[in-house]
Amino acid sequence: MSPRQTRTLLDLLTGAVIVSVAIALAGLTWRIAGHAGTGAITVPPMRSGPAAAPDIAPALALAPFGRQAAGDATQRTALPLELKGVVAAVPASLSTAFIAEGGQPAKPFHVGEIVGGATIQSILRDRVILAVGGQNQFLAFPDPTLSPEQRQAAAQAQSQSQPPVQPQGAVPGPGQPPSPAAPPVANSAAVLQRLDAAPVSGGYRIGENGPPGMVAGDVVQSVNGTPLSDPQAANAAFAAAQASGSAQLQVMRDGKRLTLTVPLR
Repeated sequence: MSPRQTRTLLDLLTGAVIVSVAIALAGLTWRIAGHAGTGAITVPPMRSGPAAAPDIAPALALAPFGRQAAGDATQRTALPLELKGVVAAVPASLSTAFIAEGGQPAKPFHVGEIVGGATIQSILRDRVILAVGGQNQFLAFPDPTLSPEQRQAAAQAQSQSQPPVQPQGAVPGPGQPPSPAAPPVANSAAVLQRLDAAPVSGGYRIGENGPPGMVAGDVVQSVNGTPLSDPQAANAAFAAAQASGSAQLQVMRDGKRLTLTVPLR
């Protein structure tokens, strides 16, 4: 074989080796890219018309945002109570609600206990369900944007809009209508007698037979945050204080304002 033929044969062999290596590298690159065993890339056909809505019923059945308690109430209670805090527990019977009654410091209460004459039915994360005279009412956290006077006024408006509730354990006789709730004037009269107070301009003046801690001549200007300038508001405030057993009084004494807590029973 001549030298020229030898060079030609080597060139052909070299080209064949290069083509084989290129094919092998192309196949390896195709597998590394994740397309091994695939052919042409296809696109799924577009569906005409609106897409079917996903079924979310199984997700809702899990109640990711909590379940509504049985016997939940839609009517806010008018009792002189204020919800201060809630400790939710599992089971729910171990939950604790911290409730202030009549302006007093908050105390812990549990399901089944009585507060302000109402029985606690259940304790939720943001409210407490109360049984008041056979009706379910709720006690929620107070609106932080309202002042104590505005909260008291809202509670009074709520109590005036609610119908009288039959007291627990009172069963009317056959053919007899339920006994109406006692008017707040009677309760206010009892409180005024207890304080030996008489109406004056701007409030009520304490007499010589006032309770301990008060001085004759003290002028009570507000009860549990409710100003006594309006007689109707004063009657409602005295009635609520009488029901709770104590009252927080704002008193004017010798030109100075004092805050006193006085028992009313």
